[in-house]
Amino acid sequence: MGASFNAFALIIVIGRVYFHQISAQENSPFLYEKFPGGFAWGVASAAYQVEGAADVDGRGPSIWDTFVHIPGNIHNNDTGDVACDSYHRFREDIKAMKHLGVSYYRFSISWSRVLPDGTLGNINQKGLNYYRTLVRELLENGIQPFVTLYHWDLPQALQDHGGWLNETIIQHFSNYSDLMFRELGGQVKHWLTFNEPFIVSWLGHGIGIFPPNIKRPGTGAYIATHNIIKSHTRVYRLYDRNFRSTQRGVVGITLNCDWAEPKTDTEEDRAAAERLMQFRLGWFANPIFGNGDYPQIMKSLVSAKSKFQGFSKSRLPEFTEEEKRENNGSYDFFGLNHYTTVLVNDNTHQSLQPDYDQDSDLGMSSDPSWKGSASVWLKVVPWGMRKLLAWIKNTYNNPPLYVTENGVSDCGDINDEDRIHYYKFYINEMLKAIRNDRCDVRGYMAWSLLDNFEWLSGYSEKFGLYSVDFGRADRARTPKASANYYSDIVRRNGFPTDSSMNYIQFESPDRDMFLKGTFDEGFVWGVSTSAYQVEGAWNVDGKGPSIWDTFSHMPGTIADRTNGDVACDSYHRYLEDVRILNQLGVSHYRFSISWSRIFPDGTISSLNPLGLHYYGRLIDALLTNNIEPMVTLYHWDLPQALQDQGGWTNDTIIGHFNDYARICFSNFGDRVKLWITFNEAFVVAWLGHGIGVFAPGIKDMGTTPYIVGHNIIRSHALAYNTYNRLFRNHYGGKVGISLDSDWFEPLTQSTGDRLASERALQFKLGWFANPIFGNGDYPSVMKEYVAKKSKRQGLVNSRLPEFTTEEKRMNRGSADFLGLNHYTTRLVRYTSSPRVPASYELDQDLYTTYSPCWNTTVCDWLKVNPWGLRKLLDWIKNRYNNPTVYITENGVCDTGEVEDKGRISYYRGYINEVMKAVKLDGCDVKGYVAWSLMDNFEWASGYSQKFGLYKVNFTDPRRPRTAKSSARFYSNLRSNNGFI
Repeated sequence: MGASFNAFALIIVIGRVYFHQISAQENSPFLYEKFPGGFAWGVASAAYQVEGAADVDGRGPSIWDTFVHIPGNIHNNDTGDVACDSYHRFREDIKAMKHLGVSYYRFSISWSRVLPDGTLGNINQKGLNYYRTLVRELLENGIQPFVTLYHWDLPQALQDHGGWLNETIIQHFSNYSDLMFRELGGQVKHWLTFNEPFIVSWLGHGIGIFPPNIKRPGTGAYIATHNIIKSHTRVYRLYDRNFRSTQRGVVGITLNCDWAEPKTDTEEDRAAAERLMQFRLGWFANPIFGNGDYPQIMKSLVSAKSKFQGFSKSRLPEFTEEEKRENNGSYDFFGLNHYTTVLVNDNTHQSLQPDYDQDSDLGMSSDPSWKGSASVWLKVVPWGMRKLLAWIKNTYNNPPLYVTENGVSDCGDINDEDRIHYYKFYINEMLKAIRNDRCDVRGYMAWSLLDNFEWLSGYSEKFGLYSVDFGRADRARTPKASANYYSDIVRRNGFPTDSSMNYIQFESPDRDMFLKGTFDEGFVWGVSTSAYQVEGAWNVDGKGPSIWDTFSHMPGTIADRTNGDVACDSYHRYLEDVRILNQLGVSHYRFSISWSRIFPDGTISSLNPLGLHYYGRLIDALLTNNIEPMVTLYHWDLPQALQDQGGWTNDTIIGHFNDYARICFSNFGDRVKLWITFNEAFVVAWLGHGIGVFAPGIKDMGTTPYIVGHNIIRSHALAYNTYNRLFRNHYGGKVGISLDSDWFEPLTQSTGDRLASERALQFKLGWFANPIFGNGDYPSVMKEYVAKKSKRQGLVNSRLPEFTTEEKRMNRGSADFLGLNHYTTRLVRYTSSPRVPASYELDQDLYTTYSPCWNTTVCDWLKVNPWGLRKLLDWIKNRYNNPTVYITENGVCDTGEVEDKGRISYYRGYINEVMKAVKLDGCDVKGYVAWSLMDNFEWASGYSQKFGLYKVNFTDPRRPRTAKSSARFYSNLRSNNGFI
């Protein structure tokens, strides 16, 4: 609610208390176990409660600013004018969160700080800058923002026009939300539209004890709710339509509810408890998470009461059929605020006075044995948490859920043992709901980070993990005992029996150990680039256009609207590249050949001697400097002329690729001993032909990626066979393929998650590796799942093509080594995907996420988790009989700083995991090739993300290269052949 004020606490049912029977669930033993991996631990606050700065930097007044300045409304006439002064002291809040170790901060935006009069006609840039800065600094400190758009503080200017009782509010809220998505959506991945709309509706527009002070108990609350739900739905659909594909966030709503326990075990009281759940939670949840409409019991009772009271129609508004459709499913997750439990008894009301509170025909009380708190309405009843979560699961088909508020009030003691007790048992009941009841709870936000302005109670009730001295101008923050306790829960990710257990459980005691030592003599140290990313000269010396030339010139395809026309200009400055390679001291340089520079139209008939001459000169220069070339034939830049004929979807491409490979083998094979046919075939198939974010920009998620993958594998096998027949005896080189894969770690240790993790590996790496390094065919689990999904979609044949017996024979063993590109790890959880649409991703019945404990980078997909590389190498060893492996890409992105300490840390950690894989696990890894030699054109990200050991000045026509700190580190590592 900030702590949820319980309006029902105002209704005291006087009489004998009937003690209900304690169920097995209520007295189940304390569960010593951890939460699932990736569980989101956080803390919460709200703008009016902590920010202060009420009239600073152009902020307009909200309804709470008006309300608190009316004498008698707030305990001790306190106000939120200064509160915790977080507007000026948010960095202190971030420091406190860092101490807690939380990975999420749920805060709200003050609508009137960004739009002083609530409308787009008056945008306050200073307000926007405040939230931009807050979000940025949270992320810089490893804390993810979890943002609430509306936490009760409506701009007063909108209230003057009727506020939530005027339908025009829907468009104003949509405009405000659209602005915030545009301003912050690139960084904010979790959005809440409303916090506790029940409070807004009933306390604000029903009994009027909260602003805007409207007392219309029979109609006001229902009208306000109707407009709030429609506002939520419009904003959810707005995000879905305009922002989801680019920002990839999720949108939910936070609803508050006590658990309603029947006062007695009679049928009447059980029915009354269910009515309370429907009137309190279902009022908002059923339209959004249910069938799109209000609960049937609510519609029936309010209609009957309205008729009895002389109304011509129900006081409960009706949704149109279109509105119901829009409401239904307008969520990505369920936000739940829960604090306490109430006892409910049947109590029929037949009043002529319309009143939401009496429409549900029930009464409420509490058990006198329940422990109290500083808030009269808040009794400590931990088992109610588990029961409520199970009710939501069973009623709304187990939606993804975040507990967005939970906590207890006291007088503000630093040694707050009661709060420790509260968190311990409430959080444990949540753990039982996850582990035992299979509730899909994703995270927990403790209320609250700080003691703050607690609405009507002012500063008399304290919910904070940190004490705030409101008597001091600097609002000094002091951690309470509960802060240390909660930090311990976060660190241990729950309640393991062994308190020394780390957050991420691992199988071997040496997982986080750093291994000193050196690699074997002859270990390959190299760096990597690719043609389109560095060469430039896109239309020089007869080169034909590639699909990336076409794609990057299309508006809206590249993040920073750049292209690779010049890039690092390596076509003209390759000797400079050789110079810095020499400076690094590497033994190998992995680069790619531009197919359209050799064959401008993709076919042998268009052979371009100038293209051959360029690569011949580059190879000779490398060898002169004792640097071995490691050559990739295809790094995504298909000649556009072949794409015009269908590209990788047309199996004539197989012959064209073989012609191209044969010419390269014959012209350069005497000097090139390591060949890679394809780089990251998965990216070509899925990003290029599935979701279409890479060239050639084809969007067909269900079929085309499999066709493309099929033709790439057949092309590889034929080119390998060609090398074997015509060149191996003459040149003695080796031919492999570079495949990319994350490590996929089970989110939990459940059988479903472990199997899903294996499936993810088979669908990503096994898709291409199994035909080549395995049995010549696709992984059996991939064939099974795609065939099953295809059949359910009404298809006669599987969307996954089949290899002939002869093709399987050619595929099997068609590589001398595996090139592995690896950057990050994902956590995997089993999920049953819908039947439609047809999609490679949905075929797998899983979803992936990242652990919030892993360091973030400027690439949203790249989280730093070194031990995943060792696990992946071990999996390859065991799955494919320990093939020879070269790490052909591994690196990390940043914004291009020369003092790139993050990259040094990344290389140190990941390369040490390679050493462990070799020395401790026996993996046959022959070399490590860092990505990349220099900053370059990073595909759809343009030049906004930098992976280079060398900085390139792209504003200087000479494209000067400057060594970064990581270049010196990598050079020393190469000189020492490891870690001495």
